[in-house]
Amino acid sequence: MYRKILVPVDGSDKSFKAAHHAAKIAEKMDGKITLFHVLPQPPSYYMRSVDNIHQIILHEAEKYATEVMQATKEQLAGFPITIECQTVIGHAADEICRKAREENFDLIVIGSRGLGELAGYIMGSVSNRVVRHAPCPVLVVR
Repeated sequence: MYRKILVPVDGSDKSFKAAHHAAKIAEKMDGKITLFHVLPQPPSYYMRSVDNIHQIILHEAEKYATEVMQATKEQLAGFPITIECQTVIGHAADEICRKAREENFDLIVIGSRGLGELAGYIMGSVSNRVVRHAPCPVLVVR
């Protein structure tokens, strides 16, 4: 039923908790999980910068994404499941829904709020947008 599970991670406690829940489900369903981190698209004025600020920011963001993925994988090391990792650049909710749709995921397991607590209250959280637009069931972990 839920053999292919997408788990967006951002390094927050709630995303680690969501990954743990996803691992439990994958273990019981003989499934696999894909840890998915979305890097924010840098503003366009960084792209035209002459001092390579865009490359510096992107490099640091990619480094952080690698650390988040590794820390999450280490937390799930005790589960006998397959764990894949992927990072993309874009708007988090859009990229999560696109990934789920294009690769036919059975379930998305996402933390209720990530690192952007205040921004989530003002603009609406990523998890809320994913719930509204996902092509598959979504489990929101609190």
